[in-house]
Amino acid sequence: MFGAYEAGVWSVLQGRVEFDLFAGASIGAVNAWAAAADCRGEAWIEEWLRPEMGSLLQWRWPRRLLGGCIQRDSFERSIQDVHTRLQPVKPCAVAITDVLRRRPRAILTPGIDWHHLAASCALPGIFPLYRVDGRLSMDGGLLGSVPLWAAVEQGATTIVAVNLLPSGGPWWLRTARQALLKLSHPGAPAPAGIRVVWIEPAQPLGTARDALAWTRDNARRWIDLGRRDAERAIQTF
Repeated sequence: MFGAYEAGVWSVLQGRVEFDLFAGASIGAVNAWAAAADCRGEAWIEEWLRPEMGSLLQWRWPRRLLGGCIQRDSFERSIQDVHTRLQPVKPCAVAITDVLRRRPRAILTPGIDWHHLAASCALPGIFPLYRVDGRLSMDGGLLGSVPLWAAVEQGATTIVAVNLLPSGGPWWLRTARQALLKLSHPGAPAPAGIRVVWIEPAQPLGTARDALAWTRDNARRWIDLGRRDAERAIQTF
């Protein structure tokens, strides 16, 4: 459902801001791929309102430790469809986390395949983990919700950043991330001189269940909130 909010943001920014690069982590990687393909904002919103989105997350008992609780087939078909149907016309960077090295890394076009998009969404215990280039990989947002470092590595000097968890999320997520950061090598913070325009929710989006359980009404509400916050932020550009 975070993706629905980001779709609302993109519908406002497309055509009004000229981007040279798109970068994303987790579901933001999928949205970055669509934006880099110059997918029309309203068309991308319709993707998030389709009833099929309700079957994207089908829960099951995990068959193995790294398999996750999400039905793998439906998730992968959706990722493969987006990857095949949309082709970037602008550079795109997908952030993933190397599990064993405990550090993030960015995969760049044209070297991105559907496994990279899926791996960036891979949340231990929920979504399946993937081996990418021989490395066990997972959610690119675990070491930081917004991969500013991935844009900075490519020379970005002005960044429009969408952050759905400006306070870090619920206490259990903040605690888990702090523990993980102590054992990891997070991406470098944006250096001085980099301008960052933040787009963040101006009001609570909902519960954790709202974020994971798709309904058309919730998707429409999150899309509208994304639009509203983007309209507010664009006045500062």
